[in-house]
Amino acid sequence: MQQNEIQLKMNFSDFEQYFYREPVVESITAGGHFQLLDITDDEKKQAEQFIHRHGVHGLDNYLLQRLDVWKQHPLDIAIVGSSGVGKSTFINCLRGLEAEDEGSASVGVVETTNQPIPYEHPDFPNLKIWDLPGVGTPNYPQSCYLEKIQFERYDFFLILCRTRFTENDLWLASEVKKNNKRFIFIRTNIDSDLYNEYEDHPSTYNENEILQRIRNNCLEYIHTVDSNAEVFLISGHLKNRLRFDFGKLNETLLRDYPSLKRESMILSMSVMCKEVLLAKVAALYRRIWIVASASAAVAVIPVPFLSLGFDATLVMSEAEFYKKQLGLDQAALQKLSNVYQIPMQKIEKELNEIFPMQYLNSLRSFVLDFAKKQAIGATTEEFARFVPYVGTAIASTLSFGVCYMVLYKILIRMEQASLKIIDIVIDASNRMIQEQQQRQQLI
Repeated sequence: MQQNEIQLKMNFSDFEQYFYREPVVESITAGGHFQLLDITDDEKKQAEQFIHRHGVHGLDNYLLQRLDVWKQHPLDIAIVGSSGVGKSTFINCLRGLEAEDEGSASVGVVETTNQPIPYEHPDFPNLKIWDLPGVGTPNYPQSCYLEKIQFERYDFFLILCRTRFTENDLWLASEVKKNNKRFIFIRTNIDSDLYNEYEDHPSTYNENEILQRIRNNCLEYIHTVDSNAEVFLISGHLKNRLRFDFGKLNETLLRDYPSLKRESMILSMSVMCKEVLLAKVAALYRRIWIVASASAAVAVIPVPFLSLGFDATLVMSEAEFYKKQLGLDQAALQKLSNVYQIPMQKIEKELNEIFPMQYLNSLRSFVLDFAKKQAIGATTEEFARFVPYVGTAIASTLSFGVCYMVLYKILIRMEQASLKIIDIVIDASNRMIQEQQQRQQLI
């Protein structure tokens, strides 16, 4: 551990240039970024009411409980469609799994769903994705379908089709709408359709025209239920998930999810596309004031060589949480390397330009060194107007400011690193698609 810490200190000046390189990030105090401090009037009022009733004692615990509220909301998404539409593949895709991975949903063209089956997200067990039996089967006729699937259990319905939506699909969407729940129409296996079109009409093949024709055909049916409804076109394979409308689909799911559970949903999804990443960064940013306030509410934990109270363990833990949420942990990177056949050396080389792997892998030591660096020359007056509470609620304004700066800058750098990883995955996915097409042409 000492050797790692020495290495971090020796190279820390190198990392400074990454943080202050224009135009990505400028000094928070100089740039006035604290005006973006995302605390609502209601949150501020609740904290001040706590102080009024209980005093400052226990404020840190009160604030920290807010960080874990998202874990307490059960999230239940229903996946519905006829046999062979690709429900299992889609469920695995949402969970970041391939068909052969442990715990994946069984994939096959034969109807395998005889009752609602929940699949937990491998990293976030509060999120369950349910494979539901199709509507109109002998065991699940329309007359008793809602009762048999326990309709009220689900927050959101994703209705899938392989060619065109059926009367049963439209009936279900109508029932979902009547009961003030949300649904999304999804057209699957688009990549297979494009390949077939290319095989049949190579000289006149136009991908955009084909996609628009498929979309219009679907909209013609679903607009009989909801004139504002959209349809999202997606691939049938994990490796191709970033193609077509997958990002927009996830963005719509997060935007339209029940408001009381929206933050939980955002933090319970894997980083599968840029749309999810940006939603996660916004949610993580909202946590910074809580962590900074909790650290500053006590400000009594001494940190060696740091001339202010600072809850180093709390800040280190939050930085690790960012790394996990944004898919920068070693397990997530290795998974991408395996699925998309990207050498780990390439991933590490690209990350080193933004957030060097040696700091990601020794994040706790890095956070402590970075906090010391930020504390040098900082003054209470710089941060006083940004503390979200009045009176004596915050024992150390300086502690709040340093904590906030450290987490904010780390989050921004991790966002840039994760965006870079997604770009690498897109390039690798396109390469794999081209190679697959070339192999098929040789058959």
